[in-house]
Amino acid sequence: MKKQTLIIRIIFYGLLLSSLIGLISFGFIFLESNISHFLWDKLLNDMPFKGISILIFCLIGGFCIGKLREKWGDYPQTAHDSIDQLKKIQTVNYRPAFRSLFVALLVLIFGAGVGPEAALLGAIVMLSIWQADKMRYLFFNQETFLNLNPIERFRHMLHPTKYLVAYNAESAPKGENFLSTKKALNIFFSVNGLISFTILMKLTKQPSFISKMGDTSWHLKDLWVFIPLLIVGLLSGKIYNIFKKKMNQWFNFWQDEPVKKALLGSLSIFIIGFFSPNLLFSGQVALGSVPKEYVKFSFLILLLVVVIKLVFLQICLNTGWIGGDIFPIVFASIIQGFAISQILPAFDVIFIVATVATAMAVTILDSPIGVAIFIALFFPIQIIPVIFITAITLKVTKQLVQKKTAKE
Repeated sequence: MKKQTLIIRIIFYGLLLSSLIGLISFGFIFLESNISHFLWDKLLNDMPFKGISILIFCLIGGFCIGKLREKWGDYPQTAHDSIDQLKKIQTVNYRPAFRSLFVALLVLIFGAGVGPEAALLGAIVMLSIWQADKMRYLFFNQETFLNLNPIERFRHMLHPTKYLVAYNAESAPKGENFLSTKKALNIFFSVNGLISFTILMKLTKQPSFISKMGDTSWHLKDLWVFIPLLIVGLLSGKIYNIFKKKMNQWFNFWQDEPVKKALLGSLSIFIIGFFSPNLLFSGQVALGSVPKEYVKFSFLILLLVVVIKLVFLQICLNTGWIGGDIFPIVFASIIQGFAISQILPAFDVIFIVATVATAMAVTILDSPIGVAIFIALFFPIQIIPVIFITAITLKVTKQLVQKKTAKE
């Protein structure tokens, strides 16, 4: 097979498989969003004896999650799990991808206070490695593949468990041109998958993950409170990290009884679902109404919302209701910013919220640039320099402290 023909085939099937991954990702989000909305906003709301109905529903969820963990182990696998595995052995076991997505879907539709991003990204990593193994099969079996008729070619490329060639460091081509081409194709396929996902979301009019926090007219005078706000966000993040470690210790029981542990988590979901349903899930749905509604609440009420959301998140994570923590933490950090703005009425609200939220989220998640990029999506463009200055300041400060500590 000529080199040019091979590249065309790799591009064609790479686009096909990356679009398939985008379709799977869309399917997961579509099912989670619509099933959750139907169950919590329609079915449970209209049930007689609403409290008892929600309790029974949550207990059923806890029993299902516990039984699945008892049978399959620690699912869903998160992006952190998949990336760690990839770093260690240069590949990932992608066979549990749909099992992981199924458990994650149950976790989310039963109301756990976690986000979809960890399980979804973990599955995307697995499926991307599956795609790479398919591309290697095509590369190393060029002549065999060429002799197949078009239908058989599609069957080979779409078969979930056959016609795969795993990564092997010894047999992998190492030429500089090959590696640069491979890198460019990987980026191209990733972008294609993202575009496919976005198009499907738009075509089906799914709600956006991102809600804008309002307009800003911040001025230089607001910089007077920049350092105090940064410190408040930093301390809030530090307190949460200490609390997180304590929660891990407090919930270090029933290690061999996942059903009991999951049922304990389902009780917390029931309490939140009955008394404050806006705090269910990751919080991204309720976040859109915050800029208009926060003025109705006092500093203490908003602070209580932050505490409840983060406690709820940790209870879920420590009782087997595994999911992402990025969305819940960003949600809580933004609410914390609005709470602080209540006691500083002379300064720009969005400036305060952006600074506190960035400082708090960066401290908790320990990824300054990644967090800054993500948080910037929620704010107007005028405030983006403040967000990145906050993140970089914390990053540089941490590096200086670590160097000083190392010298001592």
